[in-house]
Amino acid sequence: MLLQLLIAFAAGSSLPLAFSPFSFWPVVILSPALLIFQLTFIDNRKKTFLLGWVYGLGYFGFGVNWIYNSLHIFGHAPAPVAAALTGLMIVTLSLFIGATLTLYKTLMQLYPGRWSMWSLPFIWFAIEWLKGWVLTGFPWLSVGYAHINSPLAGFAPLVGVYGLGSISILISLLMVMWKQYKNPFSLLLIVLIGFTGFGLKQVSWTETFGDPLNITMIQGNIPQEMKWRREDRQKILDIYWDATKLNWNSDLIVWPEVAIPGRSEDLQDVLVPMSMQASENNSNLLTGIVVSDWMKREYYNSMILMGNHQGEYHKRHLVPFGEYYPFRQLLSFMRNYIDIPMSDMRAGPLEQPLMSVNDIKLGVSICFEDVFSRDINLALPQANILVNTSNDAWFGDSLAPHQHLEIAQMRSLETGRPMVRSTNTGQSAFIDHKGAIIDIMQQFKAQTLTAEVQGRQGATPFLTFAKFQPWLALLILGISVLLVFIWKSAAISHKS
Repeated sequence: MLLQLLIAFAAGSSLPLAFSPFSFWPVVILSPALLIFQLTFIDNRKKTFLLGWVYGLGYFGFGVNWIYNSLHIFGHAPAPVAAALTGLMIVTLSLFIGATLTLYKTLMQLYPGRWSMWSLPFIWFAIEWLKGWVLTGFPWLSVGYAHINSPLAGFAPLVGVYGLGSISILISLLMVMWKQYKNPFSLLLIVLIGFTGFGLKQVSWTETFGDPLNITMIQGNIPQEMKWRREDRQKILDIYWDATKLNWNSDLIVWPEVAIPGRSEDLQDVLVPMSMQASENNSNLLTGIVVSDWMKREYYNSMILMGNHQGEYHKRHLVPFGEYYPFRQLLSFMRNYIDIPMSDMRAGPLEQPLMSVNDIKLGVSICFEDVFSRDINLALPQANILVNTSNDAWFGDSLAPHQHLEIAQMRSLETGRPMVRSTNTGQSAFIDHKGAIIDIMQQFKAQTLTAEVQGRQGATPFLTFAKFQPWLALLILGISVLLVFIWKSAAISHKS
């Protein structure tokens, strides 16, 4: 058993190599295949759970350990607290892998035979979906993201990232079946799936709409430790404003998340002249700011549109501990250990009007929201262009900004929409409607980038399918749990 655990940990540790910035996507097929193969040496469900859990420790331990830096370096949490919270996150995420293998192994024991092996891709789909919902969800590093540049990427506009992950696991399973049974059908099916995915990549599921927008992004590269110092506010505004004045020929100029450090109520003497100048230059400025209502004690992480067109968007999906404290009565003591400015926000309403520029509707999201298909899809199919703004300075020089950009690419691929992704320190990029990067800025440099972005209309099959995805995932989980329950009840009755 020790050997199997060591192999599982090594296989899990290799999996982050499939994601950006390494992007060696074959690992996302080979690594799970090695895990599945180890199951053939285990017949005990407790050991099966342990195998999956240890695989998850390697997977997430190397894949999301950047959380420690975010908490310790930028959130000023003491090293032991940051390490404990990061470890708790990794251990919790690993439980989902353990649960997946346990359900799978139990079904194979309940219904012996090769057919039961085919249940794994469905269980993987359901558990990954669950991981994206529990405690607001953390679907980071779902296996489908590693396929953004693989032949299988063509399936994303049909089945989304979770469905794509299931197809990936199916190929891993087929590799194990070929290894065990030497069945040429398994290899034939792998080749057929690969060619189908490649063919689907050539399909455009949406069509162009309206005239292209000339859009400029400004990456201010403001260090996190400087961002909220009141004495540096004017210096920060000057950095963005000086770059903006050189780009008034653009239809839309985009500043990143909370580019203006402060509350909207305190900055009206700045915002009003900015809006007037944008209008005078026949342009529009979209910027992040904290929209506040001091009397109601309400604060929103927001984007506001100024100039020829007006509008605002309040972030709906807040980051626990970063933007609000969950279970406030129980966990408010965490404020003594984690010092994050503006960490008492209010979530915006689900229904919010879309902003428009020259009749092109913008589907705006802020930072963490683009990790969730369900959040992005709220603006669709009405939105013609997606805009995501972020402050990835929280991640420092880690894997996270690269992984985050890859996630944004998947949202474009799923929805058939181009995305304008504006960040404070990188990676800011223009992404086309097939998830490919058109142009990108360097990390940790103050830069501007301009591109013509063509809006699109219509709905990919995934947008229609996504409405039923939660029910499908719950149905799969429900059937799996019900079968396990029936089996255990029958076993108890047989013993008695």
